[in-house]
Amino acid sequence: MRTLWLAIALTSPVALVSCGNPATVTTPAPPNSAQTQTLNATKALADAINGAVKAAVNLNAQGIVSEGDTRTVVNWGKSATVLDDQIATELGSADTWTVQKQKIVASLSGFKLPVVTSNTALQAALQQALTLVQQIQSQVTQP
Repeated sequence: MRTLWLAIALTSPVALVSCGNPATVTTPAPPNSAQTQTLNATKALADAINGAVKAAVNLNAQGIVSEGDTRTVVNWGKSATVLDDQIATELGSADTWTVQKQKIVASLSGFKLPVVTSNTALQAALQQALTLVQQIQSQVTQP
């Protein structure tokens, strides 16, 4: 739901009206702007995080992945989701793109994949999240 509202905020003009104050219009980012591409990558990152956690849980249920690795991935998923929410919140803020980029770079600086000794399917799911983080980093470090 938060991504729906964020998408609406970035793709349509929003008139903010309060009693006695003139209306303020926020101009949305162009459809193929770096902000929009970053937002799309952030949505994909949320899906990748959920996919990695579900993969760990399912593989554990099948006896393929250890309980310890599953717990590690689930805990990582919680912190990665917080990071994803921070990025999405910043993209929906009234900050300029320059300020947004600085805040997103700072948020991404601590992102790390969990260390697990499990099978290749789980490693691939985690790698997808890392690839998306690298894509977001590329978007926000461009001039």
